[in-house]
Amino acid sequence: MKYSRTRKSFAKGFTLAELMVAMSITLVLVLLTLLITGSAIDTWKAARTEIRAAGQAKIMLNALGRDLESMVSRMGNNQSQWLIATTTAQAVGPQGQESPNAARLTFFTSASDRYNGNAGSRERLSADGGNRNADQGGDVSAVSYQLDFVDPVFGNPNQRFATFVLYRNLLDPNETYNGSLVGSQNLETDFDAAAGRNELADLMCENVYEFTVTFVVAYRDATGLSRTTKITVMSSDQGLQTVRNFAINGTGLAPNLNTRSEFVGGRITSVELAITVLSDEGVAILKRNPFQSPLAAAQFIEQNSFRYTRSVTIPQG
Repeated sequence: MKYSRTRKSFAKGFTLAELMVAMSITLVLVLLTLLITGSAIDTWKAARTEIRAAGQAKIMLNALGRDLESMVSRMGNNQSQWLIATTTAQAVGPQGQESPNAARLTFFTSASDRYNGNAGSRERLSADGGNRNADQGGDVSAVSYQLDFVDPVFGNPNQRFATFVLYRNLLDPNETYNGSLVGSQNLETDFDAAAGRNELADLMCENVYEFTVTFVVAYRDATGLSRTTKITVMSSDQGLQTVRNFAINGTGLAPNLNTRSEFVGGRITSVELAITVLSDEGVAILKRNPFQSPLAAAQFIEQNSFRYTRSVTIPQG
């Protein structure tokens, strides 16, 4: 009987060097995956922020554009004030990070959404006449756009949830006339008396850090030549083309309420609107960290905001 000898085979394992190489390759792949994922998330966040800012700007600029395109004024020998654009005397924003320009615009318009969008409705009023959804006649409404820094829910600037909020407060024609706004010589003050403070229902959009209004004015200079100029309403009244307030009175245009300016006999051909919308992260950072210098403020706004503009042609009549 023969016996065959078989050699015992042993499975060969990985060497330490091979394990180190494999771990290094795995680590590199994991790091690349994390970098790609992080970059994709950052891109998605940036795109979402820009889309949200663009949506906010579109809502605000479209609404204000429609109201300006339907603006109502009666030039002639009357003492009424038909439009007033001002900059707030009190800074808007957290301490040390106030908005550089927070304009307010109040004027008359034939708003298409008067009576809660039921313009022309023949629905009967309730017994006490309190149904505001029915058209009660008239088509001239008073409207005010105002930028503020408040908690949009409670209206309190000291709340930790305060943010930059742009309000659109629209008074229906019956409220406009009952409040004696038509014929008012101080439109902004009388509007506030009739409308009261802004409420959550008046909120147009959030995170609007800056709201600037520029009037394009056609006029004749002292020599009788036709000219066109731009007058911007700004908090810092510097230079010939910036003013703290601008009014359309029944007797003419009144930059800085000057009824004897060279523009008094001119007319507004268009209005240029500009808004700066901050990202949510930008607002949060802004509320926590005061700027160390104007340069730091400018760099922060450039990196964390989006700027939108629109030009609106004013009807001539």
